[in-house]
Amino acid sequence: MSDGLAGARTRAWHLGALGAGVVAIATSVLAPPGLIGDLLVLVVAVCALLFALDASRRRGPLRWVAVAGALLAGLALIVAAAVFLVALAKALP
Repeated sequence: MSDGLAGARTRAWHLGALGAGVVAIATSVLAPPGLIGDLLVLVVAVCALLFALDASRRRGPLRWVAVAGALLAGLALIVAAAVFLVALAKALP
């Protein structure tokens, strides 16, 4: 019985990692404009990437879903970091 419960928890982690990657991408589209919005996108992308990397270390049949979530979060992080650095360079004299 505990094997089924552990498997369900692992599947939930994997699906949560994919959801975190999708949220990181969606935040980059829906965030408010400006430096604060860019910082928000950056923080969400970092958190999503850390969560997805932790979930991808867990074995299970849906591990590829967690890896896909980590890839989405990583791409969102790269874009968020670039946009934030450009916004920060514009804001500083």
